[in-house]
Amino acid sequence: MYKVLVADDEIKIRETISDYLSAKSMLVSKACDGEEAVIKAAEESFDLIILDVMMPKKDGLTACKEIRRFSDVPILFLSALSEEKDYLSGYRSGADDYVAKPFPLSVLYEKTLGLIRRYYRVDDNEKIVVGSITLDNKTRKVFCGGEEIFLSSKDFKILRLLMQNKGQVLEREQILVKIWGFDFDGSDRTVDTHIKRIRKALGKEKDRILTVVGSGYCFKEE
Repeated sequence: MYKVLVADDEIKIRETISDYLSAKSMLVSKACDGEEAVIKAAEESFDLIILDVMMPKKDGLTACKEIRRFSDVPILFLSALSEEKDYLSGYRSGADDYVAKPFPLSVLYEKTLGLIRRYYRVDDNEKIVVGSITLDNKTRKVFCGGEEIFLSSKDFKILRLLMQNKGQVLEREQILVKIWGFDFDGSDRTVDTHIKRIRKALGKEKDRILTVVGSGYCFKEE
């Protein structure tokens, strides 16, 4: 089940989109302005964020740029602005797609699903099972103690990397290169933030991720 954040200052549009996506079995969180959207994106993990461009407190373009500082979650813009320059502004701010209002909800849903599936696709189909944790590469789902837990794209990839290399110490730099790529110019402490979120999601199984002081992390098999 995918988790989506819908940010729009028009309550009717916000509720209509939320109800439609919920009926399609998506978990939906809502924000009424750009400022709230940035706060929620920082505090929670989402599979996709839908942003209206013209919002109070913080417009969608600004919100998108701020979210891009800490997340690469797919972002889709909604806007009544439909000129070429508006589309370009959206993409330049870091968005993955741009939909002009008005739009059919069915089209918005297909775009949403397409962005999520394309972004989270994995090459292998096997399941990785360690203790009560099951990671399914095909469906991009993680179960802990029989219950599904929800992770962002980066968190899922980090957990998969640790589980695939269980028993081995992975340095922070190794994790950064594997997950973010060689051109990542942020701090290696970024990994710590993601590990903290993964541990929280794993609950009773959180102690399987061991901190190796001065080095990185190791996933304990038993």
